[in-house]
Order: sequence, then C-alpha cells, then structure tokens
Amino acid sequence: MSLDTTLQDLADRLHKPLVVLDIDLRVMAVSVHETDLDRMRLSLLFAGRALALTDEVTKRYRLSSATGPVYVPGHNDEVARIVVPLRSRKRLFGYLYGWVDTPGCAGISEEEQREFIDAAPELGRQLALRLAELQHGMEHSRHLLTGLLGDSGADRSRCAFRLLDEGRIDHGEQYSVLIYRTPDTQSVSETGMAVEATLDFVTRSTTVKIVGAVVGSEGILVFPRRVDPDRLSAIMARPGLEPVRAGIGSTVDSLDRAAVSYRRARLAWRATRADPARYGRIAYWDGLGADRLLLRLPLDELTVDDLPAGVGRLLAAPAAAESADTLESYLAAGGDVQETARRLGIHRSTLYSRLHRIREVTDCDIADGVVRSDLHTGLRVARLAGLLPAAAPSESA
Repeated sequence: MSLDTTLQDLADRLHKPLVVLDIDLRVMAVSVHETDLDRMRLSLLFAGRALALTDEVTKRYRLSSATGPVYVPGHNDEVARIVVPLRSRKRLFGYLYGWVDTPGCAGISEEEQREFIDAAPELGRQLALRLAELQHGMEHSRHLLTGLLGDSGADRSRCAFRLLDEGRIDHGEQYSVLIYRTPDTQSVSETGMAVEATLDFVTRSTTVKIVGAVVGSEGILVFPRRVDPDRLSAIMARPGLEPVRAGIGSTVDSLDRAAVSYRRARLAWRATRADPARYGRIAYWDGLGADRLLLRLPLDELTVDDLPAGVGRLLAAPAAAESADTLESYLAAGGDVQETARRLGIHRSTLYSRLHRIREVTDCDIADGVVRSDLHTGLRVARLAGLLPAAAPSESA
C-alpha cells in the first residue's frame, strides 16, 4: 500500500480529513476533503495562506518528542488539532495532522487514539520511503538540469531527450527558465523552499509537468510554456519566502535551447538585486529594456572613474544622492519640469534650483540631447553597479 492509500483508509475509519506533513511542515499527502469547510482549509493550506503547524507550536507542545497523539487546542481563530508524530526506525520524519471541529471537545476518544497509534508506524515507514524517493528524484533532476543548462551542446541534447523521455517535463512548443535566489547566496534554504513550493503548486493546481532542483545557490525550474505572472506572485507571497527573488528568462522553441533562457533569467534576477525599487522581487527578461545590455557589463568591477565625467563629478559633489535622484527623474521624464516635480513631490522652483546646481557641478549642458543620453546611461550604470550613494537624512525632498 502507498502513503496516500493508507492515509485515506485511516481517514475513512475516523470519518475526518487528514494531512501528512514532513518535519519541515510541508504537505506530503492528504485524504479526501469532502465538506466545503475542509476543502477551503486545504485550499488555503496549498495556497500558502494558512499553516498546518508552526515551529512555535511544535516546540510548545513538544511534538517532535511525543510518542503518541497530541491534542493542540485552538487559539484565537485557529481550530483545535490532533497531531501524531510519524517515525521510522526511531527517526522522526513528519506528522499526521487532523482538525477537531466538535464544539467543546477536549481531545479524542480512546477508539480514535488507538486508530492513530496503530496507523502511525506504517504511515511513518511510507513517509520515509516517499521522502527518499523525492530526494532521489531531485538529485536526478539536478544532474539532468546541470547538463541541460551547461556549455556542452552534446550534453544539452542528451539531457533534454532524457527529461522528455522520462516524462519529467511536458513536450511543448516553447520553454522558459525561472531561477530563484537570495541576495545572500550562501543561504539556500529559502531558495529550496521556493522550488518545492512551485513544484507543489504546479502539481496540485495543473496537469503541467515542470522540472526543478536547487543547483548550487540557485533554484532552477524549467517550464514547457511561459511563466504565469499571477501564479508566480502568489507563490512568492508565501510565508518564509520573503528573501527570495526571481528572474524569468525568455521563451525558446526547444528544450535543448533552455540554456539561452537560463542565461537571460540570471540577468533578470541580477536586475532585482541591482534595482529593487524598479523591479521588486520578480524581473522578466522581456521587461528589462536597455538593462538587457547594461546588466552584461562587469558591474562588480566598475568604479566611478569608469562613468562619464559629468556623472563622476555629480557623485563626488555634496548632496550627491539627492542630485542623482533629481537628474534621473528629470531625464526619465524627458526634461518635462512639471512632470519631474510631480514625481519628486517638490515645487517647480525647488526643481529649478536643483537643476541649476546640477549644471554647475557636472559642467554639462543638460539641454543637449547627446549630453542627456550620456548622463542618463551613466546614472543607470551607476545604479546597477551600486555606485550611487544612499540618501542621507538631510537629503530629503
């Protein structure tokens, strides 16, 4: 019997929906949820808008060391729960979880307790087996993705064929690559959570097959279609994924060309780190504009001396952050004074004063089209390279 079958048999005997979680509190199996209330709870669980358990609850009720069912009373808007640790060969692999809806119920009956205790060893064994299979599958996917996105054309073709032949990804007319990563590339736990959340969401909400794994510090997923922005935003909004940023590459017409989308996804992710004010936590290759070119520069190696002279003088002057922000806004508005003042939230007379100071500091005629282009590009490169100074408290509008 499988984990799902054993869980469903127990749920049928107890006449209540049940969920199996691993030790990281991720959903691994669910029984049939027949009522509207149960289906709503399950929907919130999978959408990331509710948690079956939290680390705080597991510690408070010592769930990891419990040897039998534990009654967890409801607090505030939470419903009471029954939690059963699941072990195999004395090692904890997760928890069996169920809601208690009976008003005034202070626990479970002796009969229910016996059912939980009797079923726990087999559920623990099957959960351990499923986790081992998932780990093996993830390692195999990681190996194939490494080859698919590598430099060798022969490896790319071979790995693309295996991914399709093994049914790990659907055949499609176009493919796109999504990468997850945190600014702190040494921390990959949140990246792994994002990959697993995406795989779980796609598996449970569609019939589309995608492939994903954590490779080094990156979470990589390949889709047999374009990445849906709304669904990605919903996944990124899940608790625990706040540090994660996403880059999405272009679509390509065959799986063995996924490396092209991957390289562009990396540039898109770089945009989220370089300019979070513009891109937020998610950037698409298709929306990068001229940054497609600028992000290819060795930004980490650039210094102020590499920028156009007028930009260098601006950044070396007092109130550099305010002046840079003013000039960027002015150039982005095409020199429209009224629109620039509106964007900055200042009076036009204040803007004129700042522009006069900028002309003096840069020694540039900002009415000249070529000069404007140089300044705009130089400021953009400075921002992407992290060379713009942070605004001081006194440098406010």
